Amino acid sequence: MKKNFRKLVITLVCMVLAITTFAMNSTKSIYATNDDQKLRSVFSIDAGRKYFSEEQLIRIVEKAYKNGYTDVQILLGNDALRLFLDDMSLSVNGKNYASDDVKAALTKGNSEYYNDPNGNALTQAEIERVLAYAKSKGMNIIPVINTPGHMDSILVAMEELGISNPAFQGSKRTVDVTNKEAVDFAQALVKKYVDFFSEYCEIFNFGCDEYANDVNSGGWQKLQDQGFYDEFIAYVNGLAKIIKDANMLPMCFNDGIYYNSNDSFGTFDKDIIISYWIAGWWGYDVAKPEYLVEKGHKILNTNDGWYWVLGNYNYEEHNNPYFYEKTVTNINSKKFTEVAGAKGEIPIIGSMQCVWSDYPEATYEEDVVFELMDLFSSKHSDYLIRPADYTKVEEALAKIPADLSIYTDESVNALIAAKDAVVYNLDISKQAEVDAMAKAINDAIANLKLKEVNNPSDSNNPETTKPETAPATGDMTNMYFFVTTAMAAGALAVLLRKKRA
Repeated sequence: MKKNFRKLVITLVCMVLAITTFAMNSTKSIYATNDDQKLRSVFSIDAGRKYFSEEQLIRIVEKAYKNGYTDVQILLGNDALRLFLDDMSLSVNGKNYASDDVKAALTKGNSEYYNDPNGNALTQAEIERVLAYAKSKGMNIIPVINTPGHMDSILVAMEELGISNPAFQGSKRTVDVTNKEAVDFAQALVKKYVDFFSEYCEIFNFGCDEYANDVNSGGWQKLQDQGFYDEFIAYVNGLAKIIKDANMLPMCFNDGIYYNSNDSFGTFDKDIIISYWIAGWWGYDVAKPEYLVEKGHKILNTNDGWYWVLGNYNYEEHNNPYFYEKTVTNINSKKFTEVAGAKGEIPIIGSMQCVWSDYPEATYEEDVVFELMDLFSSKHSDYLIRPADYTKVEEALAKIPADLSIYTDESVNALIAAKDAVVYNLDISKQAEVDAMAKAINDAIANLKLKEVNNPSDSNNPETTKPETAPATGDMTNMYFFVTTAMAAGALAVLLRKKRA
């Protein structure tokens, strides 16, 4: 009997602790999810060639959020490598590379490519804050480490670390896919970033565009003519596996995938999302989008008609087709679903607008970039659904009195309920609901009732004992604790009476 009694007492105490713990952890912010999100709308910034600070990247994410984009793609490895993780040590085929040595080699590579006066590379802590900010806004980040092309600083680093002849046939930016030592190092380095971003991101873009285009535009054709294209396919599929093993989706640009619609060298992993940017030019015979769809790939429409290169305001200055006036014209004229080279509508997972830093010395004009984002968002407002305006909610929250202990529990609890009912990151179609949240908070504030003040000298109104603490905003702990304690005490009293009987 005594053992049963002890078990009952222990059970009741555990109930009190469990309910109290639940109460202490039950209040949290609520955010809307994007599980039912339609086509992706992505803004891409080239923060590889040119250094972008943490603050600049956060402002880009904020602007993208306000304009209704779902994702921001950040090229961190593109010619230069502008992100160094805390631990950059590598172990490749039994050879160990110390973290400081890798960082020093990459720093030299960045400086040789472009010694940016604004900074050399972001730290892990800085990019983590960017990722955290994006998450708070319900935004996805797509990181890019470009390979096997656009690897200028990484190739310099390889040579600094003792890897011989890592570049392909005279290229300064493309790894030789037939050099096993260079390939293994490159993939190990990319894996370092894949493992890091796997905790934060859904998609990882490994670039894969313009193979050895710094020598001539025939890099893909040269691989096929020399019988090395199968090595390239193996390289790509190896990267795709690394990314998939980290529970992310692999993505790359289109021009090297089944170049010239040639599948005789092998098959690319169908899970690779193709960021389709260009249908080719004279002598650059890339596979058309319909062909890639037939091969089983999903397409992210990255129409280069929307491209702009920082500082490029006329074609003649740089002989570059991505100048400002043309970009504006194309944003206004090209449909959101218009894929370069497609004969008609093809299935896509979304569309991406890109700003590039081909000339890293060019000034970053944030206002111009934001104007292009505004234009793209306004032109394609059926796809880029802007967020609801929470100004009224924030104003209402700011009105909540700092000291709620002077108000009745009932009126304070009503205010807490209104505050906790706020759901963030809803889109503009839910504006009425957001405004109703603000109204509920304001109404609850207006209905706060002061506790009655008892006069000790009034014999008809004896002083009552005030609780030592009053509920604070979002704190229901005391109420849960007292209720559950009372329940437990009552149950114990009944048990004691039964035991004595």
